[in-house]
Amino acid sequence: MNSPFLSLFSLSRWDPELFVLILARTSGVLIAMPAFNSRAVPTKVKALVAVALSALLFPVVGGRVNFHETGYDALLFSILTEFVVGVSMGFAAYLVFAAVALAGQLAGVQAGFGIVDVINPLGVAEVPLLGNFQTQIAFLIFLATNAQYAMLWALARSYDVVGVGGASFSGSYFAGIAHLFGRMMSLGLVLASPFIVGGVILNLVLGFLSKMMPQMNLISLGLPVMVLGGLVLTILGLPFLGTVLGEAMGRISPTLDDLLRVMADHGGQ
Repeated sequence: MNSPFLSLFSLSRWDPELFVLILARTSGVLIAMPAFNSRAVPTKVKALVAVALSALLFPVVGGRVNFHETGYDALLFSILTEFVVGVSMGFAAYLVFAAVALAGQLAGVQAGFGIVDVINPLGVAEVPLLGNFQTQIAFLIFLATNAQYAMLWALARSYDVVGVGGASFSGSYFAGIAHLFGRMMSLGLVLASPFIVGGVILNLVLGFLSKMMPQMNLISLGLPVMVLGGLVLTILGLPFLGTVLGEAMGRISPTLDDLLRVMADHGGQ
């Protein structure tokens, strides 16, 4: 009795070129995917997960191949194209974390934490202490909203929209990427807005006190007050942070669908 599962991986259906192309897209998604692109995840684990996902997708994608070119040049170009498709998908989700890092940078300066940088465990760059805290919150919300499963489901669905070798990077694609950058900047400013407003108010109060009481040492007083105000705003702003990030995580799946449709559009070149 033949197993349906084993029949999916029958050697008679094995196509190494197709598998490599699937692996290229899968690797691109995982390289840019939030949390999975962390240095805390060993490289060997990343490689094994990419190969395993590609093996699972191989029998599903088999009937949806648009790749009919021959020769090493065409194959290498298709591999690069598939990798860009995957990176674009992962990058669309990673921009949420980039917005959190931007907000942490702005908020850290206003709260007096700008001089304290730490290594971000979810990335490779140094970020302010407050930014690292917000990034950890974003990571927990990412997992709580099952956004990681939405990413993997979008990867599987992507072959229904953009077949292997069927991606098109037209002007609409670059316009879509620019729009994502704009949304990232907007989200970062929204997340940092309580700290920006609070910092402006605090500086006005300190400036007013310096005029009223010139003998006051504002240098020794200002920094502790800013740090205390930043801690208070951080605690009070947690519900706001959770709400905004929850909505942003919920938009990841529709954003990926829009991006895939743009890459499948051959008429906008």
